[in-house]
Amino acid sequence: MKNSTTTGAGSAVIALGALIALTPRFLFSVCEYNGIFMQMGMGKTAHMPCYFTARGAYIVGILIALIGITIVLAKARETVRLLSVVLAGAAIAVVLLPVVFPICPNPDDPCNHGAQPMLIVLGIITFMVAGWLAISSRNSAREIKASRDDATS
Repeated sequence: MKNSTTTGAGSAVIALGALIALTPRFLFSVCEYNGIFMQMGMGKTAHMPCYFTARGAYIVGILIALIGITIVLAKARETVRLLSVVLAGAAIAVVLLPVVFPICPNPDDPCNHGAQPMLIVLGIITFMVAGWLAISSRNSAREIKASRDDATS
């Protein structure tokens, strides 16, 4: 794997992490940022369920961006391969966020129209990038091993 490949892939992962972290607040706001709260008795309000999905997306998005920074700084192919496995796990976490922390039950709430589908799409794209990184780092390792074998014979 060339250094430019890891730099480009790492930059893409950083961008995906930033998009995941920014989606619930700025790109497709969840209910709370649109002024929608759950009404409790006696005039009290509480967080909507999508608030907790947004918090999870912030954390996982920052984790994915940190993985991207590490990919940019990585020197060994084995490191990139292991980071791609961790990235795939984080991507699965992004896709499962709306399941673990359910989105609002009202289908007309803005989080159901924007944040939920966008998080799922970004998670799938991140998983695909992780798969590409794993395959390309494995192929590069095979090429190096084959060239070493040819040099010794």
